[in-house]
Amino acid sequence: MARQQGLLVSTFGANVSEIVPGLRSLPHDHLILVVETTADESAATAFLDRLGVRYEALTVDPQDLAAAAMRIVQRVQGQCWKGWSVCFDITGGRKLLSDTAMLAALAIGAEVCCYETKACRFPLLAARGVEEALPREIADALLRTKWPFPLATVQELDGRHPLAILMRRMREMDLIEPTVAGKAPALALTGRGRACLDWLQRMEGISRS
Repeated sequence: MARQQGLLVSTFGANVSEIVPGLRSLPHDHLILVVETTADESAATAFLDRLGVRYEALTVDPQDLAAAAMRIVQRVQGQCWKGWSVCFDITGGRKLLSDTAMLAALAIGAEVCCYETKACRFPLLAARGVEEALPREIADALLRTKWPFPLATVQELDGRHPLAILMRRMREMDLIEPTVAGKAPALALTGRGRACLDWLQRMEGISRS
């Protein structure tokens, strides 16, 4: 039986040592470095060439989190369709770059690893995309609600009301947080909530096109 080929996707800043644990610990046949600039890529070139590592660099702009994650997904999908295993190492680069890779990994159902302090692997992400990770009612609330949402509307409800329960769940998932809109208390999307909403809106647009 032929061995399953593996793809390693590693986020990378300027510190080569950040990708070494993943290169050593995660079996792979091909490496994709996710970088923010070509300068980041050049920092790794001599090291990887010296090791004889087959790799390519993929430049993304993590300021547009969803677009950057989609760019990674589109690049990786070819190997996924061929039956390759895909693993993400999010140790290198800025946190925002790691968040981008995490969102891409979640979308395709790939394992995520991090070696910042000690080896951490997240196998529970396997085979779960954003749509599966978010309960349907949560995804619908993100898409259909006008944010920020007046807090008074929730406070007027009985605690067992479906909307009150839904908002509590969204708080627990770190999707919404208290804020002030105008002069009134409200519930606004967190960074995670905005990223999920952006992703859902883009995917909805793709499905309609």
